[in-house]
Amino acid sequence: MKYIWHWEWKMDDMEQENMIGARFQEELDKNPEKFPKMLTKTCFTGRCKGFRLIEAETEEQLKNLVAMWWPTENWRLEAYLENDEEMQQAFRDYTPI
Repeated sequence: MKYIWHWEWKMDDMEQENMIGARFQEELDKNPEKFPKMLTKTCFTGRCKGFRLIEAETEEQLKNLVAMWWPTENWRLEAYLENDEEMQQAFRDYTPI
């Protein structure tokens, strides 16, 4: 399932933020299956906040992502559904005629 991962740095410790960022990239390169797939690059929406579009196959991947960044970021995951043929069929199936 796809999600919009909204985040904002807490700004308490930028050194720790940088260390976590480096560790996250290293873990992502070594064990990409542990984390959701990053579908976009980071999109900044203001000072020290932004979002990425991600795709998770398991709840465990989402937990790993949140656990990695929790010390330095506030975050929110928002389900993202595309208006594709599958969604159109679901709409037709559940809409009374």
